[in-house]
Amino acid sequence: MRSPLMQATVAAAAVIALSPLGTASAADPSDIGDITCHGGSLTVQFNPGATFFRSTVRMSASGEMGTCSSSQHPEITGGAVKLEASLTANCPGPFGPGYVKATINWNDGTKTVIDQTIFRGDERSFSLEGGSTTGRFAGGYARANGRTTSNLIEISAACASAGLTSYASTINEFAVGDI
Repeated sequence: MRSPLMQATVAAAAVIALSPLGTASAADPSDIGDITCHGGSLTVQFNPGATFFRSTVRMSASGEMGTCSSSQHPEITGGAVKLEASLTANCPGPFGPGYVKATINWNDGTKTVIDQTIFRGDERSFSLEGGSTTGRFAGGYARANGRTTSNLIEISAACASAGLTSYASTINEFAVGDI
């Protein structure tokens, strides 16, 4: 017959052995959080310039995210964004679709990197969707859209000459995380 101390030890060992130690699955959406930004701006650049003939260009864009809000991370109110891609483009569009790497440096010192998000654009607007995030909002996705603020006549003139090398755009909305 076992002593009460021995029975308690065996019972405790069984509870510990049968307890789950956690999972290696994707992040729980409630742990990811989300953020939405409005009113930002982007400067988009192409190298070589986009012309009327479809070709591969290196696209880079940088700008400010605008005013951001997150119920899980109220300390984040803005950030700087950088986009990088190699995609096919022609004037007046489409630019892409193609995969873009987006890096966001938030005003609280954290960073989000979004790989493999799909970029689509033309002389009037752009959109981003999908991807896989690391850093702040890890495990989430991204979605963004904006409208060109550059003069469309100047864009057309650049397309007809040496090629469109840059234009300005708004960020109407940029959402990251469990969206």
